[in-house]
Amino acid sequence: MGRKKKESLARFNRENIMQSARTLFETNGIEKTTVDDIAKEADCSKSTLYVYFKSKEEILQTILLEEMQQLLAMLKENVENEGNFRENYHAVCRAMVAYEKKYPVYFACMLETIELPEEQIDAQNVRVQIYETGEALNDEVMCLLKKGEQEGVIKEGLNPVLTAMFFWSGISEIIRFSGQKKTYLGHRMNISREEYMEYGFSLLLESILA
Repeated sequence: MGRKKKESLARFNRENIMQSARTLFETNGIEKTTVDDIAKEADCSKSTLYVYFKSKEEILQTILLEEMQQLLAMLKENVENEGNFRENYHAVCRAMVAYEKKYPVYFACMLETIELPEEQIDAQNVRVQIYETGEALNDEVMCLLKKGEQEGVIKEGLNPVLTAMFFWSGISEIIRFSGQKKTYLGHRMNISREEYMEYGFSLLLESILA
């Protein structure tokens, strides 16, 4: 078999395994999905699966990296779009809401601790790339804040790194909490999840306006 055919087969097998894992993660949950389940869904042996991935965790991390890169592209587009700071801020919030609704499993994963291993590792390692993509997400929020600073609409003297983390965690937590309390919001507060999120996003924004 020629080199190109081998590479093509390898790409096909990796993508097939990842797509099978996606289906199972999103249907049954990450914890309940096993390597055996993924191999069966992908119609391959476990030995074949282990040629391409060391573990279920590595499969999940590879999928998560792709999803984080997709979210990064969405945020970058909304941050750099024409419009003022307020408009772009709310566009970013809406993009994150849409992302969470489409990929709730991976959105939840992004809110967990992302750490580099202590030992020296290759820059192509998926954990390194996840960490760097997380840093790039923070950078996009800092770019958004920079626009607000240039427009003179946010408070002076804010620490850009800490403020970016504050906004990232604030927006994420509003989305997460509203999903968990959706029934309560409707029955007790008589508002929809969407109304609660809009209120929360606006209140968060007001906290740094000049």
